[in-house]
Amino acid sequence: MSVASVPSGSPTAALSAATGPTAASGSHPASGSPLALVTGASGFLGSHIVDELLRRGVRVRCLLRSTSSRRWLEGKPVEYAEGDVRDLSHLDAAVRGAHYIVHAAALTHARTAAEFHEANARGTENIVAAAIRAGDGLQRFAYVSSQAAAGPSVDGAPVTEETTPRPVSPYGRSKLDGEAAVARAAGRIPVVTIRPPTVYGPREQSLYKYFRSVRFHFRPIPGKSRRFSIAYATDTARAIWEGMTRDRAVGEIYFLGGPDVTDYDEMGNAIVRAMKTWAIRVRIPVAALLAGALLGEMVGAVTRRAPYFSRDKFREITAGEWLVSSAKIRSQLGWTPEVSLEEGARLTAAWYREAGWV
Repeated sequence: MSVASVPSGSPTAALSAATGPTAASGSHPASGSPLALVTGASGFLGSHIVDELLRRGVRVRCLLRSTSSRRWLEGKPVEYAEGDVRDLSHLDAAVRGAHYIVHAAALTHARTAAEFHEANARGTENIVAAAIRAGDGLQRFAYVSSQAAAGPSVDGAPVTEETTPRPVSPYGRSKLDGEAAVARAAGRIPVVTIRPPTVYGPREQSLYKYFRSVRFHFRPIPGKSRRFSIAYATDTARAIWEGMTRDRAVGEIYFLGGPDVTDYDEMGNAIVRAMKTWAIRVRIPVAALLAGALLGEMVGAVTRRAPYFSRDKFREITAGEWLVSSAKIRSQLGWTPEVSLEEGARLTAAWYREAGWV
C-alpha cells in the first residue's frame, strides 16, 4: 500500500530513536519551519506532494512501512517514521509535532472489498484519531481522496462537489467512507478533502503501460472512447498545498482537474507525439475487457495477490464518463492548472526515456 498561510511557532523536539523518525541524507529546511507528516509518501503522487512541500520550505516527515520502497525519496531532506495507518501502535509518535498532515496513503488494488475498507476507510479513521489526540498544534489535515469516491458523470456533465456521490467500485466506496471519517472530525481539527481525477506524470506506473505500448507501436482503445478529466502530478501537488494552507479551505471538498478534458483517442495521439513514433489504433471490445478482468482475478487467486485488472476496474472503465468540475477550487483558492495534456505527455515521456523505462 502506498501508505499516494505558514503557521507560527517552533516545532517540537525530535522523537526518540526507538519510536520516532530518523533523518534522511541531505540538508533540511530551516529548523523553525513547519512540519508536515505525509502518509503514502513513497508512492507516485505522495512523492510529488513531498517535492512540493520541500519546495515551499516545509520540513517533511514520511510515514512508511518497513517494506515500502524509498526510491523516490532518496537523497531528499526528509525524516522517516515507520508505521502503517492500519496499525495504531506508531501513529501517535508519527503525528507528534506535525503542523500539517497530508493523508495520501491508499490501497488501489485489493482482492476483496474488505481489504479496501480496512486500508482506506479504517486507515483514515486511525490517522484522523491520532491527529485529534495530538492536540491543538495541527493547522490542517488534508485528505487526498479520489474522483472514484464521487463516481462518474451520469448525464455527461462534469461532476461537482454538490453532486450526490455514486461510487461504482469497492475502492470508490472505501474512499468515500474515508471522506466521512474526515468530515466527522471537522469540528475538532481543521480538515480539507481533495478529490483528484486521473493523475499522470513522472514516476507513474499505470498510465506508463500505455506509453510502453505506444513504444511498440500499439495504441489500445479500451471499449468506447469516453471522455475523462486528467491532471498532471505537479498541478495536483500544488492544489493539495492550496488546500493545506488557505483558511477558506477548512471544512471543504474540492475536485481538481485540467486544463484539459480528454478521451482515449486524444490522449493516445498526445502520447504518440510525445514518444515521437507511430502506433496502430486498436479498439479492445468490451467482451475482451471483461475476459481480461476475469483472467486477472483468476491469476490473483492463484498467486494470492491483488489483481491489477479485475471486474471492479472493468466496472469503473465502462461506468460512464469520468468528468469533474474544478470551478470551486479555482474560484475559492485561486488554483489553476499549468500543464496541458500535450506538455504533460511530453514531459512524462522524456522522464520515462531518461529513467530507461521506454
